[in-house]
Amino acid sequence: MEKTELVRRMVLRSSLLLLLFVLSGCSILFPEPPPPVTTTIPEVEPEPVVETESELPAEPAPIVEPEPVVPPPPAPQEPISALVAVVLSDRMPAYSDVANALGQYLKNYEVYDLGDHSRTPKEAFAAIAESGVSAVVAVGMPAAVAAKRFSTAPVVFSQVFNISDSGLLSDNVKGVAVLPPIELQIDAWRELNPGLRNVGAIIGSGHDDLIAEADKAMQEKGIKFHYAVAGSDRETLYLFNRLTRDIDGFLLFPDNRILSRSVLDEMMTYASQHRVQIAVFNESLLNHGALFSASSVPADIASTIVAVLDAFLSEGGQSVPPVSKLSAIAIKTNPELVQTFGLDVEHSTGDVAVADTQ
Repeated sequence: MEKTELVRRMVLRSSLLLLLFVLSGCSILFPEPPPPVTTTIPEVEPEPVVETESELPAEPAPIVEPEPVVPPPPAPQEPISALVAVVLSDRMPAYSDVANALGQYLKNYEVYDLGDHSRTPKEAFAAIAESGVSAVVAVGMPAAVAAKRFSTAPVVFSQVFNISDSGLLSDNVKGVAVLPPIELQIDAWRELNPGLRNVGAIIGSGHDDLIAEADKAMQEKGIKFHYAVAGSDRETLYLFNRLTRDIDGFLLFPDNRILSRSVLDEMMTYASQHRVQIAVFNESLLNHGALFSASSVPADIASTIVAVLDAFLSEGGQSVPPVSKLSAIAIKTNPELVQTFGLDVEHSTGDVAVADTQ
């Protein structure tokens, strides 16, 4: 009897446990998994692209006011009778035109052409010394460098742009400017385009005086001058593309250290696309997309050379400025671009006009 009661109680307890187990939803056997952990990956912002110092153009040096240039005395009325050697780098027109123009000012002169390679520069100047010349006129950089090195007589050189590169100037060696005065170029440009407001230029090192001259000439006309100094043709192109945002005109200087034919073509194309007017130093560049050329005049170069020679022979080198300025300019326009830019039709004929500062 007691054993039967004990079994009954055990069965009842088991039933209660089983009921509790069922009501618990089997959480003991299958516990709920923990909630998933969500990881958010933050977006990484790209680093800003910063131009390196080598890519950015250096700040242009402060404009240095040029020393006052003492103009040479006027060319003598009578041709110089002393024997003068005219030494040409070669027979290219820029040199031979000056030699031809000198003929009306020199009574007694000999022409030597270093470009024919019949003798070395040293041999040519040995022959010049033996001839007993009183002075030498060197036309072009090779002739000027040779004259500086070998001439025993006073030297006047012309048609050389990068004068500082070869240390040409001395008490016995003087120069004549290769470009007409900047003020005459700006005057001609303003006649063609009265609305000209911003003009740019890129030049190699060693031309502080020219930069100051350009800045002064443009300030007097209410034009802002934007310039940069380059060290290669590719840097010139890079700087030019940046300058075009701020200028409506560009003054091209004949600096062969920082220009090449391919870069010049690219500059002309880019200028055309951005309606930037380009002024050049030689009319042959008009066909490449320049608006107008501002060239020196051979007769003016010859007259200035002879004025320096006369001062050299009569007063000595101390009375002569290092580089004597020219006084005339020859302007030739590109009629097609004059019409494209809608400029003054009176100056669109393309004829050469000569202006003089005197």
